[in-house]
Amino acid sequence: MKPNLLAAIPEQHARFIQLPNAEGHNAVWDFVRSPNGRFYVTVCGENEKPLTALLYEYEPKTGALRLIFDVAKIWIVSSEEMPPSKIHTSIDFLPDGRLIMATHNTAPAPNHKQWMFEQHYEHPWEGYPGSILMIVNPDTNEVQVKGIPVPRESIYGGMLGNDPRYYYFLGYMRGHFYRIDLETNEVKDYGKVSEFSSCRLVKDAQGRFYGSSYTGSFWRYDPTTDEIEDLKLSFLPPSGTKHRRQFIFALHTPRNTLLLVSNMDGEIIELHPETLEVTRHGSILPDHVPSINGYGIGGFAADKNFVIYYGLKTHDEYCPIRLVRWDLLGGGKPENLGLITWGGKDSQYICEMIFDDEGLLHMVDVCGEFSPYILTVDVDKLEPPGVEAAHAALRPYVEPDYNGVGKAAFMHIDAKEVSTLPLHQHMGWKDTAVSYVYAASGRVYTLGGQQSLILTESEYSGNDPLRIRTIYENGAPLSSIQAHSSRAYVLTTDNKILLVDLIGGSCEEAVVVPQEIKLKRLLHADLDEGGLLISDSEGSIFVYSEGSFRKLKQLQIQPDEGHIIKLDSNRLLLSGQDDEIVIYDIKEESSEVLNVKSASIRGRMFKATITGGVVLSDGTVVAGTLDGMLFCLTPDLQTRTVYGRFYSNGQLRHFIKRSNDEVLGIYGGVKEAGHVFHYSREHGFVDLGRPRMIKDNAELNGRVSEFGNIHHISAVTYDNEGDCLCVASAELYGCVIRYTGVVFP
Repeated sequence: MKPNLLAAIPEQHARFIQLPNAEGHNAVWDFVRSPNGRFYVTVCGENEKPLTALLYEYEPKTGALRLIFDVAKIWIVSSEEMPPSKIHTSIDFLPDGRLIMATHNTAPAPNHKQWMFEQHYEHPWEGYPGSILMIVNPDTNEVQVKGIPVPRESIYGGMLGNDPRYYYFLGYMRGHFYRIDLETNEVKDYGKVSEFSSCRLVKDAQGRFYGSSYTGSFWRYDPTTDEIEDLKLSFLPPSGTKHRRQFIFALHTPRNTLLLVSNMDGEIIELHPETLEVTRHGSILPDHVPSINGYGIGGFAADKNFVIYYGLKTHDEYCPIRLVRWDLLGGGKPENLGLITWGGKDSQYICEMIFDDEGLLHMVDVCGEFSPYILTVDVDKLEPPGVEAAHAALRPYVEPDYNGVGKAAFMHIDAKEVSTLPLHQHMGWKDTAVSYVYAASGRVYTLGGQQSLILTESEYSGNDPLRIRTIYENGAPLSSIQAHSSRAYVLTTDNKILLVDLIGGSCEEAVVVPQEIKLKRLLHADLDEGGLLISDSEGSIFVYSEGSFRKLKQLQIQPDEGHIIKLDSNRLLLSGQDDEIVIYDIKEESSEVLNVKSASIRGRMFKATITGGVVLSDGTVVAGTLDGMLFCLTPDLQTRTVYGRFYSNGQLRHFIKRSNDEVLGIYGGVKEAGHVFHYSREHGFVDLGRPRMIKDNAELNGRVSEFGNIHHISAVTYDNEGDCLCVASAELYGCVIRYTGVVFP
């Protein structure tokens, strides 16, 4: 039969229910059925207006709606901040019938021209304060607010464990996986599992969780071991798309497997949890449906015979989303059942679809001209429309441009070429956090590893490392510094100091550390006689020179963040008490407190610890503090110039020289969203941006690079000859983003 791709689902087989949208709510991102057969739907605001989410109970037989709560009535929402506009794929059911869920944000603050979550991540008044976790009694409408599990983060998908004490959830911006103990309120962060924006979790019969990164790489969490496992399984979109490859829907099959489907240009994977065997069933796109500009899936449900249904949205000529049926386990092919439109109300996307006990399919429309609404369809009466079926009277719809700020809201580092090295695609995730990075002669070298020392080598572009080699088996890198040229000193977790030849790919034990000395950080090399400066966990300082260790008298630094600036081979500059600056003479083992002070915020001098710095060619000292303040000292160390800070929190660290008179460095630590900064006398203190290769704006959308999104930056390096800046990740799901031709001020 010749397919008819322009016919709609017959209206006589459907029922239309408009969801509340008078205030501008235009979406739904949770539509669920409880174990006892009750349906719940969240009405949300997306992109345009500063709205709060609503939760309704939906009666499938009649279409009746009952409001349970408006988030604005149970949680104080400031008139200046980004609101809790959604409840997104986070509803689950406690054993006593109560619902657990969390808020999410994709709506602007009242005075913002567009949604700018990341741009206001550190903003205390206008940013999103963080998602709240709620437990809801649907019989009494009582809402228990547990609070904000992760400040500043937006919860983007969640699910209870088989042990209902624990609720597991994903963070939108940072891409971390978390667990909260509902009895103690303790929150555990398992680290990064996605670049960002991956919302779906599914459990197998044993209670193990599955999720994926934004780029479609799967992981599994086992509550019995409390460990995340990188499955080294990825979606392979038939079209080769690089966009929105994350796992978005799942079904449990009658043969105890999981059907998993990706978001854009999707394929269906069948995963056997016990063997991890994978069957690739192919594209969701029917053979007779053309697609040049990509296609997406909306909703994913199976009837009593496990025939699957889903929405299919193509992006060539205007077309609403269509309903597709596929008897996949029965060996069938995808069939077009018609466009989803009712009374001229075209659907642009279906967020979820659920069957009721009568076999009727309830589909929720979102993000369109008439959204949100529920269309209930008697699918048993549907057949693929033939040529005799009337064409739908389509009403072309173009989504508004919500980017009212434009380029002024771009956060990425601007460069001629950008290329992500996705270490997580080639190594075990636990080994991908980078301790040290070095670039020269067209090559990038990294050192990392969780239990051993692993060296990688790559070019300035491309996804694949040229070499991955374990060069030391007995310990992982704890601290690393450049030795000279292409060599690095590495302090390992087994208390060894190694000298690594990055190009040669080898290492040797350079220093034998006495058992009674437990070192923590390498601070400097190239002291007199080639000595090393090292600290322990208490902040005591040792010099290693000519085969022996010497603990320096009257010298102490902040153990975790304090930094020592080497003025020359004998003199050191560091913080004293509060905002004091001390000069220390290594040979004399004596110190002098300078008259000039470290930069500080009035009343926060206790946060003025120097956390990074370098000396320019003329002797000028450029330094940064724990409170994020940048300042300079004249060569005579008598005069200070202060340049301020980026945000209200977060240190400046890892200073390197781009030239004799220019400095690059890192803003932020574990909790901040890291930036790279530039300093020069001519241009002052300038933010270069975030290491964020996310293709959500006009400048990045066409890049061929893999996605990458680093929040906690471990290190930066710059190759003058190749004009290449490399930014390395300190996180579990690690990568390096390489920039050539950076637009410096």
